[in-house]
Amino acid sequence: MRFEKIWVDQCRATKGIKRRFGAESALDYLIGEKLVMFAEAAESRPEFAKELPRFLAAIWQMFNPYELAGYFASQKPAARKQLRRLLFMN
Repeated sequence: MRFEKIWVDQCRATKGIKRRFGAESALDYLIGEKLVMFAEAAESRPEFAKELPRFLAAIWQMFNPYELAGYFASQKPAARKQLRRLLFMN
């Protein structure tokens, strides 16, 4: 597997986490851990940057706006700003 495609497996794993442990745990895993690391890699590696919009689209399909808004609200201001910038591509 190409490393820039790792997000596909991470999204699959998130579905199981969400079913088993709930949306909050799934959001912590996928957005709080995996998306942040992926976005950092995308800053210096074009192959990751190319995949980032697909990863973000998968997140929007997996979680509804209320789950995302609740997750953002639970984060510290600096983390909240970074996540909003990533997910809303501002």
